[in-house]
Amino acid sequence: MSRVMAADLRGSGVTVNLLRPGGATATGMVPPDGPRPGGGSMPLLDPAVMGPPIVWLASAEAAGVHDEHISATEFEGWLRTRQP
Repeated sequence: MSRVMAADLRGSGVTVNLLRPGGATATGMVPPDGPRPGGGSMPLLDPAVMGPPIVWLASAEAAGVHDEHISATEFEGWLRTRQP
């Protein structure tokens, strides 16, 4: 859906990006001692992992970033690849 919205809004000044945590997150939707989505055994991510990429996406530095799919757990590396 984000790809469709990004295509529809391209050139309008409105940017569309998809930000995902990068794994199951301790939001109360997954029991802390229950099975993990996909059958994995990784610990639940802290929801705070979303903070830095959200702040960056809301900043002037992110102007023009459009139609990106960003994983919060990989944000620092993703950002490094974007910078000159």
